[in-house]
Amino acid sequence: MSAVTQQLRIAVGDRTVSAASRVSDVIAESGATFPGTGASFTGIVVAGVLDASKPNGASRTGLQWESVSAVGEADVVRVESVVTRIQRSEDAVEVDRHLRLIDEDGNVREQGIETWRLSEGFAVEADPATDFCTVAWAELLREALADDRNFTSSLATWDGTIGLCCLDGSGHSREVQLRIYRGRIIDISRRVPTGATFTLRAPASTWVDLVFGEHHDFMRRAIRGEFSSAGDGYEYLRLTKPLDIIIAHARTAASERRRAQTDALPLTWEREA
Repeated sequence: MSAVTQQLRIAVGDRTVSAASRVSDVIAESGATFPGTGASFTGIVVAGVLDASKPNGASRTGLQWESVSAVGEADVVRVESVVTRIQRSEDAVEVDRHLRLIDEDGNVREQGIETWRLSEGFAVEADPATDFCTVAWAELLREALADDRNFTSSLATWDGTIGLCCLDGSGHSREVQLRIYRGRIIDISRRVPTGATFTLRAPASTWVDLVFGEHHDFMRRAIRGEFSSAGDGYEYLRLTKPLDIIIAHARTAASERRRAQTDALPLTWEREA
């Protein structure tokens, strides 16, 4: 039996956009019966048929789905996807993707997060620069923040802990806490003994949009309510400037890694069949 090598490259931030199609046509193509307006699995079927970017040899292990305004038979929609997490274990690679069904007016009608498990025959490396809100990610930012006078001066008299949380699919999350004393990060861990003064939280798709977006627009997104906070709300509002600086350095780290990957040999997942 001959060996066939399949080469795929995937990274956090990778996006796909399908062609727009009428829901009734997509349902007919799938062989399913249209269940009627408001049926929760209609959007899931439509997204599955339109999305052609699913990796071969993978099994879907999780799905969270919500209907903002359920698609109907006459609606024309497209599906957009973005990779939000890559997690490597000893025997497999797990990938999260965020899917949106978008209508002709640009409205998100339905959306969800799916988790895929890739077999051990694939080879991939997770990148700490895009593994948001982890200790490794925060360590990448520590040195740049220490050299940033705007950051150190904005926290020159502060003594506390900033928590950063990325909400993933299937009820999972990533969280890191930065213990700060007089402008310096003195400890980075998943949990400090005294807990965070406040924690900034957002879905993984928001972190991806924020870090890879064309413009640095953390403040605009925060005002629009794309982030939430837990803990001391007053301190959160008071420290929007250092938070903005942290995000700016996160954007720089991710873009530098993406350029390095582009200039290097392609990252491949190789599987023998």
